Amino acid sequence: MIRIERLTKRFDATHGIFDVTLDVLPGTIFGFIGPNGAGKSTTIRHLMGLLKPSEGKATINGFDCWSETEQVKRNVGYLPGEINYPQHMTGEEIIRLTRHLHKTDPARERRLRERFAFDESTKVRKMSKGMKQKLAIITCFMKEAPVYILDEPTSGLDPLMQERLIDWLIEEKEAGKAILMSSHHFPEMERTCDRAALIKDGRIIIEEDMEELRQHSVKRYQIEFSSEAEAIRFTETTGTRDGIHVEVAITSPEDLNNLIRTLADYEIRSLESGADELEHLFMQYYGEAT
Repeated sequence: MIRIERLTKRFDATHGIFDVTLDVLPGTIFGFIGPNGAGKSTTIRHLMGLLKPSEGKATINGFDCWSETEQVKRNVGYLPGEINYPQHMTGEEIIRLTRHLHKTDPARERRLRERFAFDESTKVRKMSKGMKQKLAIITCFMKEAPVYILDEPTSGLDPLMQERLIDWLIEEKEAGKAILMSSHHFPEMERTCDRAALIKDGRIIIEEDMEELRQHSVKRYQIEFSSEAEAIRFTETTGTRDGIHVEVAITSPEDLNNLIRTLADYEIRSLESGADELEHLFMQYYGEAT
């Protein structure tokens, strides 16, 4: 549904995007990861027909994103990274305008308004960042489209709303939608994405199926033992100890099963997995590319 082929946009000798190539298939979510200024938003602006490429091309549903931008826009729901609605309008007026501009389904609109509820009588200029983001999510997905392009979609959302958005995205994926999502929030990418790419200095430095990335990632577990003696005994064979706390690196499901069997012979208080394991893996690739 989304195809980018050697897309290049040169702003100068070192700034822009260079030879970006990726595909997003129906029924999948593609994660686009990278630091600020890496080229994520520039790539997305090409998809929305806002920039003309220096070289290469981008297509959505077979339509060229630059020369056939009107057809592209009919096929896409877009959530921009910078929300910029008319300041004098209320949330209800923005939703009503969206209903007028696009073909929408009343039942779908109702579900979105219930799931991402806020005071729709508030004028945009008085809205918090979270309220604006919920309004943007509603207006993006009100439009029934085969493709959705989301630039930092959870920005400004509280944890409950983040969970609701993740659930919504999974439902859309299961309905066969093709979704390209840029984000800095690695846990949400790990939960939702089927494939991901890391972009740095305008170039993609790794692209891989999420399952492959999970299998190659090093998972770290923190174990709290009942006594320092138990921790010392355990670290005679593996792990790094700090008092009664031990950290163990696991590289495969087999290693994890062996760890659990070994711990059956010890008195432990807790076992926790480390956070952002996928982030650590991407940062490893990022570091190798510097």
